[in-house]
Amino acid sequence: MEEEIKVLRAKLSNLHESEHGGITFYEGSINNQAVVLVRSGIGKVQAGMTTALLIVEYGATAIINSGSAGGIGHGLHIGDVVFSTTAAYHDVDATAFDYLPGQLPQQPQLFKADENLVNKLTQAATVTNLSVKKGLIVTGDQFIASAAKIEQIKQVYPAALCCEMEGAAVAQAAYQFKVPFAIIRAMSDVGDEEAGQTFDQFILEAGKRSACMILTMLTA
Repeated sequence: MEEEIKVLRAKLSNLHESEHGGITFYEGSINNQAVVLVRSGIGKVQAGMTTALLIVEYGATAIINSGSAGGIGHGLHIGDVVFSTTAAYHDVDATAFDYLPGQLPQQPQLFKADENLVNKLTQAATVTNLSVKKGLIVTGDQFIASAAKIEQIKQVYPAALCCEMEGAAVAQAAYQFKVPFAIIRAMSDVGDEEAGQTFDQFILEAGKRSACMILTMLTA
């Protein structure tokens, strides 16, 4: 999100910009740590492509993907933050070939986030006033705005905390390249019939919260 980019870019020292495939990458440092900042764009293809570029072109040794999501887990509210323990696709179906629901051929059903990165984010969260949960984040090329659709997702992934449009694609690319990853999602809506309206109202704040968490971790 542009709001996240603005917050994080303002903290980069020795800023250098470059472009690949129409995507702008910002290189610099925060607290003497090398950082490459990029807005992938919306959807799984954009997210996977951008993650691969980060690793291949910029030598990224860890990936933190942040953004907004719709909360579908019990007790989640707008403004809450979720850290991934795992990520999965909710819009994939290769079960005709004996794969699990959500599992792409030759891929795991669940992509496991790096425990060390998640622990660092969890520690950073202790100095904020944000409500944080850890768990499964599910991804699809759909904006979820229906209780019926949430129920379909929960039938496959009853433990899912939130749904969004990029995380599992980032996770898959990181998995392929054996690079550790973690995903941060701030809740901009709760996936119901009012999701479009609440998304527009809270998306900027969600972006700020995700960016704040990353900055706190990098400067701890």
